[in-house]
Amino acid sequence: MAPRQIFSIPFLFLVVWQPWFEEILFRGFLQGTWADHPWGKRSFFGITGANALVSLLFTIMHFWTHPPLWAVSVFFPSLLFGYFRDRYGSLYPSIFLHMFYNGGYFFLTGLPN
Repeated sequence: MAPRQIFSIPFLFLVVWQPWFEEILFRGFLQGTWADHPWGKRSFFGITGANALVSLLFTIMHFWTHPPLWAVSVFFPSLLFGYFRDRYGSLYPSIFLHMFYNGGYFFLTGLPN
């Protein structure tokens, strides 16, 4: 059996490029735009309405490419990424957290091969 190649192009795509793209789209554009509305600024336990709606949309988008349980499992990390975006007023914390999350997940599961 050949050794598993962990740091492959697909791995780097999922751990580096995809988190940047998703965070810019979801947390940068959508959450940033929706946070300008009164309902988007309302907060429950530190989670804004804009963050909750973006996290719900982020979860729904994962249903196209992931099994249902996996798709649902991204909801709470998404809330965390959105919280850091709101808390620090920057995308960098959420991007790096997303990269760390994806890196840990794909490293531990051995996906993609």
